[in-house]
Amino acid sequence: MMAFLRRYKTACFVAVIVIFLLGTFVGLGGYLFTSRDMSEAVASVGRQKIPYGEFVDRVNQYTDALRARGTDVTDEMTKRIKQGVLRDLIVDELLRQRADAMGLVVTDEELANDIQNTPAFQRGGQFDQQLYFARVRQDLHETPETYERERRTAIKAAMVKQLIYHAAKLTPAELTEEYKEAHKGSMKGFDKQKADFAAKAQQRRALELINFYLRQLAQKVEIRTYLQQRESGA
Repeated sequence: MMAFLRRYKTACFVAVIVIFLLGTFVGLGGYLFTSRDMSEAVASVGRQKIPYGEFVDRVNQYTDALRARGTDVTDEMTKRIKQGVLRDLIVDELLRQRADAMGLVVTDEELANDIQNTPAFQRGGQFDQQLYFARVRQDLHETPETYERERRTAIKAAMVKQLIYHAAKLTPAELTEEYKEAHKGSMKGFDKQKADFAAKAQQRRALELINFYLRQLAQKVEIRTYLQQRESGA
């Protein structure tokens, strides 16, 4: 990863990423990923608790969707799903906190547009409020208030990811170098494949960057998980 950063380092690029991802977390405590129990929480990120009920609902949504497609959900698969869901919730909370620190806001109008444009809540191509309430309660096993809070968090996290994605755009020189490296020095077919190759390279670069900086954030923010204690009844 450090070789990757050295290869693509530019003062502006690194400064932008560091400012909006690391700025507000300095001094908030060391990284802790432990299993001390906390009532009604599956994890905590800094001072913010992640509700155990939200975690359970998300796990149930994944497993219900798999079963609906005819997948046999084994205990081992459920264990992996739980680990993935917990990781995703922690990442989204980290990014939500960063978004709040940057002053990013999800307006009521933006939230409404997100919900109204969700196909599962539409009938005949139009948003159906009664269908929305029914799907949230029956399929997602949540209240509309809980669902909308989760959507605000997800949208804020997506805002930060989008900033990283835009910052990860390769310069023409970097794109040429990447293509040569991927094709053993040959530029054959570059013009035809340029757009698709650039999109994939940008996506890969953004993913590597966000993973790198999330690890940096995790060293500055106290993260605790209580899943093992909650499920063991300790």
